[in-house]
Amino acid sequence: MPKISYMNRRNVLKGITAIALYSSFPEILAEFVSSCKSNHRPLRGDFFSDKEFQAIRDIADILLPATSTPGALETGVPFFVDLVVKNCLTKTDQQMIQKGLQQMELQQKFSLLSSSDKLGAVKQVDESAFKNDQAFAWFRIIKKLSLIGYFTSQQGMTKALKYVKVPGNYEACIPYKKGDKALAKTFLMYY
Repeated sequence: MPKISYMNRRNVLKGITAIALYSSFPEILAEFVSSCKSNHRPLRGDFFSDKEFQAIRDIADILLPATSTPGALETGVPFFVDLVVKNCLTKTDQQMIQKGLQQMELQQKFSLLSSSDKLGAVKQVDESAFKNDQAFAWFRIIKKLSLIGYFTSQQGMTKALKYVKVPGNYEACIPYKKGDKALAKTFLMYY
């Protein structure tokens, strides 16, 4: 009688998850996987010009600087933003972001500013953007994507947050001690 091999449920779930993710975001996932397998820097979506991409890097670094945890640059946030803007946003939003970055460069010579002046410029843009000034609506998108990219990265979830691989039972009241990290709950697995 031939030996029967049983499917490993974990491998089946991994395969189903990969198929679901690939069908949802095929281009992004393909570029991400190929960049993970290479020993080179992460792949850029090449949506932004070099100057625009550098501005995205500077903005992401100001929003999420490296502290005792990795920052935006160490987690690849600018590459994530570039890929999402290229592959997931409408032409209108893409053009609005590019126009906003170009305006920032023209009005403030952003690329030539010192680090402290760049911080001040980003604070000013941030305040305007969240006072619903439509001229700075592009910045809200960049900030949102930067935060999503950071807190869904492996380093963001495991080092900046208290990562729970598969959440357990529902607990209504969990004691909080000052300084505790926020919980990061996901079904994504990092191996």
